[in-house]
Amino acid sequence: MRTRPGICRRKRRFATEDAALQVAAGATVALRPYKCGLCRQYHLTSRTKGMKLPGFERERRAVQGRA
Repeated sequence: MRTRPGICRRKRRFATEDAALQVAAGATVALRPYKCGLCRQYHLTSRTKGMKLPGFERERRAVQGRA
């Protein structure tokens, strides 16, 4: 799915994937970074269905599943 210009303008931009991952790790909801085809920077999305999750999110879900 391609990011629309209006969505890209409203989203926070990160210069590197690592910077986006740091913010995603501290979020209370599952987020994953993706590289935007318009601005060529990274945004965060909550859409994770069928996508590879960051390691910290896989661990978080594993712990929640055991609780």
